[in-house]
Amino acid sequence: MRNKASLSQLRARLRVGALALSLSASAALAQEAPDDGVYKDHVDWGLLMDMSGPTSASQGVWVTGFQDYMSGLNEAGGVNGRKVNVLAEDNRFNAATDKIAFEKLVGQTPVIAISGMGSSASQVGLAATIKSGKVPIVGTYTPTKALSEPASPMVYNGFCGYRQMAQAGVGYFVDKLKLKAPKVMTVAIETAGGKDYASFVAEAAAKYGGSASAVTMKVTAVDVTPQVQQIMAEKPDFVTIYGVENTAILTMKTLAQYGLDIPGFGITYLGSPAVFKALGPKAGGNYTFISCFTPGGSEPSPGDAALSAGAAKAGHAALALNINYVAGWVAGQLAAESMTKAGPDLTRAKLVETLAPGFALDTKGLSAPIVYTKEDHTGPQVLKMFGYDYDAGKYKAFGSYDDYAKYTK
Repeated sequence: MRNKASLSQLRARLRVGALALSLSASAALAQEAPDDGVYKDHVDWGLLMDMSGPTSASQGVWVTGFQDYMSGLNEAGGVNGRKVNVLAEDNRFNAATDKIAFEKLVGQTPVIAISGMGSSASQVGLAATIKSGKVPIVGTYTPTKALSEPASPMVYNGFCGYRQMAQAGVGYFVDKLKLKAPKVMTVAIETAGGKDYASFVAEAAAKYGGSASAVTMKVTAVDVTPQVQQIMAEKPDFVTIYGVENTAILTMKTLAQYGLDIPGFGITYLGSPAVFKALGPKAGGNYTFISCFTPGGSEPSPGDAALSAGAAKAGHAALALNINYVAGWVAGQLAAESMTKAGPDLTRAKLVETLAPGFALDTKGLSAPIVYTKEDHTGPQVLKMFGYDYDAGKYKAFGSYDDYAKYTK
């Protein structure tokens, strides 16, 4: 009887084991969602950025930072057993090209989500489509009102907010220069983002009883004499610059050539070593940039150590000093964290559902903690000012992130 019982129990165990194996196999198959860019061994993640156009000097570096982070992540096993395959589309800072590339990543070569979206014109044009669609945008390179306001479960900003950059930058200079009614001037390229930023600067200046004006230029400008003459006529206490690296270089150099001792700060994108090297100590001594990210090598932290090591391993050690590389690396962290939270049964719908209640990202010192709530998808909101120490050949921070929190509350 015992033998028959044992045989019966063995057969029962085998049936249970076979059923478990069958369910496991079915679950593994269910994890695949090719229409969402999800496969057994990898997941496709999209990037839409300018890699060969007028803003590629900064956006291309951001892409490299994102790709280098993912390379290191894949070497460590990927996310929930899947490698991350980055499909980067070059929009050349052209809204029409961006629309075609976006549709490609949605349907032709589908991805689980998209990062970047570095053209503000493209964000404005695609805002309604994105918000009513199925592909989430996780980690934007530029935050526009059209795409970011009000908060949508389809959009999560991954770069310093324009409003926060304006608030922290203006607040810092008001305190530093001991101004009671600041007069500020925004120098910006002709984009939707530039218009947004100028409005936020005016809003920040008004908070201190001051005023602000704006002057624009083409993204491809090679001469800013008319703009500098307007600055001379209006005599602002300081200027703030929105645009590409050349926007900052031309503006600050021309101010110096005219003998104008006017301090200026650029938005985060304009904090690259190339800008400071092109300016030199004379013009560069008057230039700083406001940033929610810490340039590589400037402050020791676990995040900085990992970034610097990863950049060196990829042959991009010099790029670790570029704030845009750091921002791309952090966007990679954001993408990885979002997929990790969604779990192994990954789909676009599951990703959107998982992120909607809110989540946080600890960058290990590359920024202040980044927190998203159901109502607030602004992303990095705590900033501080950085300059460049020409004698030491490295960045220098003016205070800590905590010192600037009062400006963005």
